[in-house]
Amino acid sequence: MNEIINATYNFLDTLDNSDLIRELTKYKNNLLNNKDILAKISNTKSLKDDLKIIESRKEIYENNDYKMYMKYYNELSLIIMQINQKYKEYTNTFNCKG
Repeated sequence: MNEIINATYNFLDTLDNSDLIRELTKYKNNLLNNKDILAKISNTKSLKDDLKIIESRKEIYENNDYKMYMKYYNELSLIIMQINQKYKEYTNTFNCKG
């Protein structure tokens, strides 16, 4: 069991130092420093009209920092999903009962 824990820590260290996390953090910080895009995101959350929501999301997605952030966010999400799937296989816990 100790080997699994050590391997997990090594994996997390490698992930922390990876280009994926470095780029994700860079684009996240760029977005957090961009008041215009933050305002657009905030305003989109309060919209009720579907067409206005779509239009607003298109405007947001035109921002390169947002586009790149979402690219790396989705890559990380896929990695996490794959890891969770493996844990489910190893622990035989495919259905969550709560």
